[in-house]
Amino acid sequence: MIQRVAVIYNPFSEASAERSLHAAAWLRGRGIMTWRGVSQEARDNPSAINDADLMVAMGGDGTVLRAARLCFPLDLPLLPVALGHLSFMAEVQPDEIFDGLERIIQGGGWHDERTLIRALLYRDGQAIADFTALNEVVLSRSDVSRVIKAHVSIDDSPLTTYHADGVLVATATGSTAYALAAGGSIVDPRSQALILVGIAPHLSRVPSMVLHQDAVVTIRVASRHDAMLSVDGRDNVTLHYGDEIVVRRSPKVCTFVRIRPSSQFYTRLVARLHREDEE
Repeated sequence: MIQRVAVIYNPFSEASAERSLHAAAWLRGRGIMTWRGVSQEARDNPSAINDADLMVAMGGDGTVLRAARLCFPLDLPLLPVALGHLSFMAEVQPDEIFDGLERIIQGGGWHDERTLIRALLYRDGQAIADFTALNEVVLSRSDVSRVIKAHVSIDDSPLTTYHADGVLVATATGSTAYALAAGGSIVDPRSQALILVGIAPHLSRVPSMVLHQDAVVTIRVASRHDAMLSVDGRDNVTLHYGDEIVVRRSPKVCTFVRIRPSSQFYTRLVARLHREDEE
């Protein structure tokens, strides 16, 4: 039963701010306790969302990623509303907000558990950082004039050494984000598989790869100049020679609330890609 809802909006989008106000007012009018704010406010004041039964993210995929970071530690279901450029993660359109919320309040819809990936950063043999991502973990160059050199192993078996702009490991959800732009395959978001993609590799014949869901990917920095680690476009960390990033599927998931059958993913995907081509 939905009694408390948190609404996250993009403060830099007038449409997101305005429609989130209307959604919050509509929910309160139904007797549902509602908190509305931006993601930073929720991070600064976690008690604002701790007791929520649902989070509504109103914005583009960046807003959804920020909301997801708040949701998965709490096992809080997330309803994305498409108010961005492409909004691959959202199925509810702006004119469907109230109908969608009504259906969910009445017990309709279904939960879509999305795979997360966990990345441990090792330096001198010691784990110094632990990250969780919904989309991807990216090792990239920090100097625009230099490529990075990175040794990649899968399940402790050497795969290749990339000389590239970067290397990324993505989830199925992230397959339509940076991984797609880098030449990776689109993977059904219901899949638990991982995707390995070299970013603009130099003289490499290793294509993007869809890996088993239990694969463990180890990326070791072999460049003498610094590289960067980015997790879902955030948490930018400077990497040094010899650093290792170990990436595997996380035991946690991020739960999306859906109102349409999962089979519609492909139809909606093609429509979004056509819209991008037209623009």
